[in-house]
Amino acid sequence: MDVPLVRAIRGKANGSRMPGNVQDSDEVAWIQRAQQGDHEAFARLFDRHQRRVFSLVYRLVRRQAEVEDLVQEIFIKVFKSIRGYSFQSSFGAWVTRIAVNHCYDYLRHIRASRVTYDWQLPEEGRSVIEMAPEAGGKGALTIEERTILKDLTQKLLERAPADDRTVLVLKEMEHFSIEEIAAALHWTPSKVKVRLHRARKRMLADLKRWRQGGKP
Repeated sequence: MDVPLVRAIRGKANGSRMPGNVQDSDEVAWIQRAQQGDHEAFARLFDRHQRRVFSLVYRLVRRQAEVEDLVQEIFIKVFKSIRGYSFQSSFGAWVTRIAVNHCYDYLRHIRASRVTYDWQLPEEGRSVIEMAPEAGGKGALTIEERTILKDLTQKLLERAPADDRTVLVLKEMEHFSIEEIAAALHWTPSKVKVRLHRARKRMLADLKRWRQGGKP
């Protein structure tokens, strides 16, 4: 993928990724109590992980009005499923997998009939896209141009098919490894690589159509 486009997708990514296996004794105790139906203990878990889940859901869904409801649904699902948590991975990683799958199902539902992207670019956006493939060097685009490119890329992600958006956000913004994406979506690593390649290719093809003056 063109370097400026990758930077635009990543934006202000915080460098976070799926949480590791480390858990402190307090969290272990809260989990064990929550598995017995203790709502107060679950509230502690919610307080610890809600910010991470909010950030992930927003990046995947990109609809502010729906984020809060989706996060609530995710934690209801976490609470109902917590007795099945076996401590084989960190609790944060387990919650992340539930959140990713919930958002993925949501995106598939609302965009079941969408195959290609459908978005409008302002005239200044087209000029930035035209120069982006040639702007491979660091700092080749001005701050204003990078801002425009980032905005256009975000619009593209907002209208992308569920598979494309999910793998691109997890890989480029959340910095998940191929194996972590595979675990979260219950896919094979090979399938993740294929979907990621197709998503990047489709995004670039759409941008090229706009560069040539056509419509996606």
